[in-house]
Amino acid sequence: MIDRTIPVWNVIKAWETGDLDMMMDQLTDDAVFENVPMDPIVGKAAIRAANGAHLAMCDRAPWKVFNIAVNEETKTVLTERLDVFVLKDGRTVYAPSMGAWVVNDESKITLWRDYFDLASWNRQMGVAPDLASGEGCFKILVEQAAG
Repeated sequence: MIDRTIPVWNVIKAWETGDLDMMMDQLTDDAVFENVPMDPIVGKAAIRAANGAHLAMCDRAPWKVFNIAVNEETKTVLTERLDVFVLKDGRTVYAPSMGAWVVNDESKITLWRDYFDLASWNRQMGVAPDLASGEGCFKILVEQAAG
């Protein structure tokens, strides 16, 4: 039996160290990343672009894991976390999160789904808290990273 938590821990470490390649090495090519309530991001290349833009804004992103559990029947790892993003502009953004990660028998993540409070995130980022569109929030994130 494999330890399905290993690729999850590796992604968490990759956020902390800013190692996008390590993060992507944990995913299948057709992986899906859902940052609920935002739209799903499909495929490793698209996930790389999204998380790369996010990482570009950060000096570091230490995530605190409170609980981790595995359901072998569904091959799912559950994480209860506080995701901390120390931004290059000096702000720190906190995102209490609950993650569900499906890890296949090759120890690769096929689905990464995080639940978080988008309105709280938007307030901390200086974006209208009622901005409901995940696409709109992502567009702003990419623009801030580029600019």
